[in-house]
Amino acid sequence: MSVLDLALALEQWLSDYYDSGDPAVLRESEAERLAERLYYSFDWYAPISGMVETAQAVNAAVLLADFHWRRCEDAISREDEISREDAGRAGWLYHLVCGFAPHLVPEAVLDTYERDGDRIGDTASASRLAAYVAQGVELLKEAEATGDLRLLEDAAALCLFAARVNPRRDLLWAESLVTLGNVFTRAYEYTGSEGALDRAFNVTKKGGEAIPEGDPYRWHYCSGFGHIALRVFQHTGDLDTLESGVRVLREAAYGPYRGTLGRGVVLTNLSAALMAQYARTGRAESAKEAFEAQSRAVAITPRDHAQLPSRLVNLAGLVGNQPGVVAPDGDPHDMAVTLLEDALSLLPEGNPDRSGCLYQLAVALRARSAARNDPSDLAAAVKASRAAVAAGGAGDYRRSMLLTGLARSLGAYAAHFSVPGALDEAVEALQEALTVLPDKHPDRPDALTELGMMLERRFEDAGNPTDRELAFRLLSDAYGCETAPAEARARAAAAAADIKAAAEDFAGATEWYADALEQLELTAWRGLTRADRERLIARFPSLVADAAGCAVRAEQAERAVELLEQGRGILIAQALETRTDHAEVHEQASELAVRLRHVLDELEQLPDGPYRTAGWERQDHWRADERRAALAREREKVIKEIKALPELSGFLEPPSFAYLRAAAARGPVVFLTASVHGCAALLLTGEGVRALRLDLSHAELALRATLFLAALDPGHPPLAAHDTILETLAWLWSAVAKPALEALGHTQPMDPGGDGPRLWWCPTGIFTLLPVHAAGIHEEDGNGDTVPDRVVSSLTPTLRALLHARERRRPPAGPDTRGLVVAVPATPDWRDLPAAEEEARAVHRRHPDARLLIGPDATTPTVLEALTHCSWAHFACHGAQDIAEPSRAALILHDGPLTLRDIVGLRLPHAELAFLSACESSRGGVVLADEAISFAAALQLAGFRDVLGTLWSIDDSLAPVVADLVYENLSRRNAPDPASALHAALRTARARHPHAVVNWASYVHVGP
Repeated sequence: MSVLDLALALEQWLSDYYDSGDPAVLRESEAERLAERLYYSFDWYAPISGMVETAQAVNAAVLLADFHWRRCEDAISREDEISREDAGRAGWLYHLVCGFAPHLVPEAVLDTYERDGDRIGDTASASRLAAYVAQGVELLKEAEATGDLRLLEDAAALCLFAARVNPRRDLLWAESLVTLGNVFTRAYEYTGSEGALDRAFNVTKKGGEAIPEGDPYRWHYCSGFGHIALRVFQHTGDLDTLESGVRVLREAAYGPYRGTLGRGVVLTNLSAALMAQYARTGRAESAKEAFEAQSRAVAITPRDHAQLPSRLVNLAGLVGNQPGVVAPDGDPHDMAVTLLEDALSLLPEGNPDRSGCLYQLAVALRARSAARNDPSDLAAAVKASRAAVAAGGAGDYRRSMLLTGLARSLGAYAAHFSVPGALDEAVEALQEALTVLPDKHPDRPDALTELGMMLERRFEDAGNPTDRELAFRLLSDAYGCETAPAEARARAAAAAADIKAAAEDFAGATEWYADALEQLELTAWRGLTRADRERLIARFPSLVADAAGCAVRAEQAERAVELLEQGRGILIAQALETRTDHAEVHEQASELAVRLRHVLDELEQLPDGPYRTAGWERQDHWRADERRAALAREREKVIKEIKALPELSGFLEPPSFAYLRAAAARGPVVFLTASVHGCAALLLTGEGVRALRLDLSHAELALRATLFLAALDPGHPPLAAHDTILETLAWLWSAVAKPALEALGHTQPMDPGGDGPRLWWCPTGIFTLLPVHAAGIHEEDGNGDTVPDRVVSSLTPTLRALLHARERRRPPAGPDTRGLVVAVPATPDWRDLPAAEEEARAVHRRHPDARLLIGPDATTPTVLEALTHCSWAHFACHGAQDIAEPSRAALILHDGPLTLRDIVGLRLPHAELAFLSACESSRGGVVLADEAISFAAALQLAGFRDVLGTLWSIDDSLAPVVADLVYENLSRRNAPDPASALHAALRTARARHPHAVVNWASYVHVGP
């Protein structure tokens, strides 16, 4: 142990003594050995020269004198004989201390010195102490440039001295502690010492408490504390510590600055903390802000500055790899590699930052290879990863990260090239990475998962069953880390389920997939914006389909339905939680019900859409994010209290099949599922559920969906598109719809004059992209055999949404409640809709009391306000959907888009029917297909019981005809439900326009 280590260890014993008040602590043999070793580390009779030697000696003398003096006091209190060694050393060492810091010497000892005429020194001057701190700063800089740990020990001694001998808790004392915290942080980064990290956090926090708001030095503290908070988070996973670091770093980064170079430090630390926040929470705004902060830091850093390489490395890690972050010029992957190669050229061999740069270079090379589907970069990635591990050495605090990086590079290389031993080396690297991670380290679950997945790869390659067995155990252990982030646990459970499924243990796979789905729900935390929750859910695109597929293979049809409801429509379930009165909680614990209602209401009212956040400053987003997170934590607290009540232990648990089967009370519901484990139709009726295996493969279904989507593209040749759509409808009929209908007993066409049987389709995954409601053999004369000939179809995003729409109680309509008719016949940058105005006016003639908004009157604020008072609404305008980002769905109004995110937070108590005579208004996305994100679904969540919409573009000339037929049907004395009204209207349109299948087949009904 070095002199500094001995001194700090003895100081801990003294701290334990002061905390406990038990003098026996100082009589422990370990404490005595430490004191003895520290005492004999100095020649106390030799003259002291130089600042470092003085600081080391005085620091040790203060601790040793206190140690021996307290032992003397204890002996006196016990009326025991005082040790001559304790008395002698205390007296001698306090003599040395007295020359620098008489305030640290006990009064009794000072009185003795005065009686004996011994010299008592003056309190150290501020200028003298400042010189010690300044020298400590210089040594820290030199250590950062050379990696010499001895310089760090010397710097720590100087700062400790300046803090200890200063009797004033002034700014200079705070500066000493903040600088000491920076020194300890570097010691942790160079050695991995947990003790150094703890001391860095504690002394910096203590120093910061003495710095008043607005003081120019406060930014030094903010920079240092933020950096340390990041390191503590990386070591412990404590999110509260990280967020406190982000707050102080923002205070420094966006407030007054003392200089450009200091500002660069703060911006760099802020960027790193924000990226850690993004990685843990999924908050995209954190990643965007991180990129902006790091770009500014690099821009203001001179070429010869010692910190430029590390800032280049940080910037490279942000380019092109995070949401919302785009390279300013050129290819982001090329830019990242160029930045890292530049940084590497500035870091000589032996520099402690070189390993991190090499690690990030390997990451960038792998990313570029994946983006281009070009494996040529992978050999360089392996080389960089090996060099990173070698440069880091055994004591690097990032060693587990470096080893994991090597394993990833080797794994990527082995996936493209036959390299004997590559997977073996990858496994060995991951095994070593695990050995250097403490059991409770936040990175351990990910390391377990990485190793488990690598072992499964090796099993698939070599067939050794021991690898598969160990892989499953490791993934089980990773999932079992209850303190790990939910996303990490979901990934581990899904990988374990994949192994079970590959071994054809479908029952076991089903339960592991269920565990993964439970964690996926937690991953989409209510403390995040909707956009962030969507992005996190999208990382598990096939999870729910795989779960249902394995349940079907295990002959557990009821469990398949439960899992589909648990894993699909997570965002819908969250919205329904807010819109449910939770009567059972009111009955058992009314106070908790009120608290939960307040939290849920405020969560939903927080602005989360482009219209409501337009004009916000960055600080407004920060405040909203912090409030959203606080409310989400309060929600979790209240729910935990509710579930602690025996009668409510199942509150907000995933719905059981016994509850879900009620959705089939008015007609069957058909789930359509597809995964690599097979395709099936789950036929839910009042008697139960039956799984019907479909004679098609997942790959065939994906190909059909791809061709169908291509045909819907506006640039596709019209005739070819028409043929593809008809072919798709015919294929869907023979492969999917006809087998399902006939299994339900719908074998013949319905009576044209009567009410047809109702049926709800609940497509999942790839099936959501296909028009199964219109499947059939559509002949040119309008005849054929089709789904509309046999049943009246509706769509439902989930069973819970269907049940909620049926069960929801609506208050009586007020005097201001009326219909709403909106038409936008002309919009800049969109083709005109000449029939839209006449369509709207025709609807208005049928309902003259409705509010009519046409053209310039149809603006976003006006329409949003009108929706809150309407019982029904009709829109005749352009609609748009982005299948890669379905929450961008919108109706195009006069002043711009009315987006889905502007709608989802609405609560429309009187809403009954919405008719969206607009293109793609009921279309979901390729991404997040199982979240059923469409404008029509959003309106249903907002309150509309029934919604009529479209799956693709509709003909402007046919739209008024369909609308008029629907409203004519609804106006009859014995008016049918909206689904039947639409069905009858489409049958009429089909008879009149037998060749226009593509136009009328787009219409769908969503609702009960």
